Amino acid sequence: MAMRNQVKKIGKNTAIYGMGNVLSKLAAFFLIPIYTRYLITSDVGILVLLEILEKFLITIAPLGIIRAIWRYLPESRPNDQSRILITAFMGTVIINIVILTTIGLNYKLLGPFFGLQPDNFKLVLIVLLNIFLSLGGRFIQSIWQYQQKPFYYVILSWVQFLGILLVTILFVVVYQWGLWGVLLAKTIVLGIIFVFSGVVILFEHLSFPSLRLYLKLLRFGAPLILLAVVTPVLTLSSRGFLRLFVPLEEIGIYGIAYKFGMLINMLLVVPLQRGWIPLMYRMGIEKKSHAIYRDVLFYFATIGSVFFLIVSFFSQPLLTTIAQPEYLSGAFLIPIITFAYLINGLRQFFIAGAVMKDRTSRLAVAATVAIITNLILNYFLIRSFGIAGAAWSTLISYSVLSFLVYLTSRKLVAIDWGFLRLIKLTVVTFIIYGVVIFLKELFPQQQIIISFTGLVLFIIVLFVTRILGTKEIKGIKALVIQLKNRI
Repeated sequence: MAMRNQVKKIGKNTAIYGMGNVLSKLAAFFLIPIYTRYLITSDVGILVLLEILEKFLITIAPLGIIRAIWRYLPESRPNDQSRILITAFMGTVIINIVILTTIGLNYKLLGPFFGLQPDNFKLVLIVLLNIFLSLGGRFIQSIWQYQQKPFYYVILSWVQFLGILLVTILFVVVYQWGLWGVLLAKTIVLGIIFVFSGVVILFEHLSFPSLRLYLKLLRFGAPLILLAVVTPVLTLSSRGFLRLFVPLEEIGIYGIAYKFGMLINMLLVVPLQRGWIPLMYRMGIEKKSHAIYRDVLFYFATIGSVFFLIVSFFSQPLLTTIAQPEYLSGAFLIPIITFAYLINGLRQFFIAGAVMKDRTSRLAVAATVAIITNLILNYFLIRSFGIAGAAWSTLISYSVLSFLVYLTSRKLVAIDWGFLRLIKLTVVTFIIYGVVIFLKELFPQQQIIISFTGLVLFIIVLFVTRILGTKEIKGIKALVIQLKNRI
């Protein structure tokens, strides 16, 4: 039996919306050579620290409202849907104006934490403005996700990607504005997108907002803020502790290595989340959907394992190509960070029971425990092991989070996730990883050949051990034939 149609649909949506997400993130990746060549290492460290504020508040800014929209739109009439969307947009914009303005009034107190000199303290205000402007694009894209309008989604992602890339190059390389150029480039591009998005939303969904409706959306979405904020906290709190124990140069090295480790998040975890979560709300949590949940989790884990091996085997040569030599000392962090994000991706499946039963408050408790665990680990591990401790703290914390989310949802809905097959997959992955790393140490001149051989061997072992079964083989063949016919 070929892969279920629902699984194919999830794969298609993941590819489409994933492309949009990749484009929106690729600007930062392609700008690594610009940062490392035209900014001094300490400025790269400051940029890494400013990302703490940006990514943390960008995650909080929607207030969980996007998930609430996806939860209630399927059961609403067309007229009510417009009211939900306009209420969510206007409420989110107003609350963010209040919150970000309050933070902005204290920018002089925040500046020293990020390593800024007094004449550059206003960079904090630019970051806050960029956070607010990002709301427009994110909101309109979430609507297009629900409406199944991938063309619009990807086009806007292309505009943001090319805009930030080109304007940053203009400001940093041509005008040599340094950190100011990096942040102002985002301001210009995000500002244009915000105005466009606001006009589209108001024109297509003009309706009277409702305070009562907004509070209903907020009751569902607010507990999910903690779950959403876990990623930036676990990712970025380490940088705050690094600021206490290591110099800015090492923070810059850590930040560049982290960008490579986060490739799996950009290319797989977030794209799958974009395609999977809206469909999860549509499918529900009935018994007939459990097989779909199990299959999609396994496919994610399999592709994620391949991705982990690729990044682990080839990250150092790639880092050598696009970054300056002083950044190579952070290459050993990349596999740890990559695996941490692979583990983090599991929770987007495990949340099903809690969100579909409207028990999002329980997920907030799991998130709180994971955040506290991360803060404790960061203090002790970074103080003792520096940037290596930061990477290991992230991995352990994501493991704790995914496990707690699993336990939380299991109490509400028992789903057979097929853990035995997942354990076999993990064991094979690490055996291949260990063998390849060992051989590369013995034969340093043959690293590329050994890496490619290891990847091929990994796929062969999966088939020989039947970790990939007949159903998956037929599904892969069906996809290849379909792709061939389209070409």
